[in-house]
Amino acid sequence: MIKSKFNDTAIPAFWITLSVIILLLVGEIYFLYYHFVSIHRSEISVDVIISQLIIFGFLLFASVWLKTVASTITINTEQNTITFTNYFNKHSETYSLNVFDGYIQTIGFSKNNARQFKVLCLLKDKIIIRKISGAFYTNIDELQEALNSLNNLGFEKFGIIKELKIFFKQPVLD
Repeated sequence: MIKSKFNDTAIPAFWITLSVIILLLVGEIYFLYYHFVSIHRSEISVDVIISQLIIFGFLLFASVWLKTVASTITINTEQNTITFTNYFNKHSETYSLNVFDGYIQTIGFSKNNARQFKVLCLLKDKIIIRKISGAFYTNIDELQEALNSLNNLGFEKFGIIKELKIFFKQPVLD
């Protein structure tokens, strides 16, 4: 059984992100209460509504990102399964490795392209179901070795178009 190991900076980054989400949400609730209760509805400007939509959009994006990225990965080679357990709410998703058609390897970049890291993408019907990023896990090579029962579909370079396809759950392989 292989278990993922987080980078030293990953857990503090997850907690900081969660704290920012909570603080922004509390601030937004206060802001909305102050503006919608104490001021007549006809006096609310379009700028207030647009800023609220932008901030709520950011909160939604950040919470979805945190839900999918902050996972502990356990690969059981005897049972041929992989389990993703959310770090915060302990919700688990277990997949049989037989469900996947294989995996592709790509490269991710940190901010300002200062550092590269390996990313493994698990595919089913040419759609990426889960990503395992070397930015968060120190033992990415060990995790890749544990996935040896899957077909290695090679290396694929992702541009903005393929990243959008991944986000919208569209096929990424031609």
